[in-house]
Amino acid sequence: SRDRLARVALEETIRIAPGFDDRYDETQLRLILRDFDRHIEQLARALETGEDAYVVSYGEWLVPIYRRRKIPMLDFIAMLAGLRDACAAVLSPEENEAARALFDRWSERLKRHGRLPGDHKGNPVIRFFFKGAGIGDDKWI
Repeated sequence: SRDRLARVALEETIRIAPGFDDRYDETQLRLILRDFDRHIEQLARALETGEDAYVVSYGEWLVPIYRRRKIPMLDFIAMLAGLRDACAAVLSPEENEAARALFDRWSERLKRHGRLPGDHKGNPVIRFFFKGAGIGDDKWI
């Protein structure tokens, strides 16, 4: 039932993050849907063994791939929230509690990457004072 769970997770992501489906075209949404299959597999391994390294290390490994695809970390965190909500329907209460803890550690680790340059536009006022360039001059920062 991974395919069905992946589709539900994508629907939950679109519900949680307004404009998610507007930011990505059909091809990117299909890639995201395909990625959910691997996310579910890694989550199952982490739940089976009780080690969060399966999802945390996997999340770290995905950061450069998602940057190359131009998917910001906030959208990836929204994808994890959609997967968390989709998994809540199929997991037992004990498993759901363990999965929530895994998702929290996974998301917390990814928030650090969201602060890195290239993942957000930045502040034009700080850019003005830092480089001494004009606010509209994005050539330098």
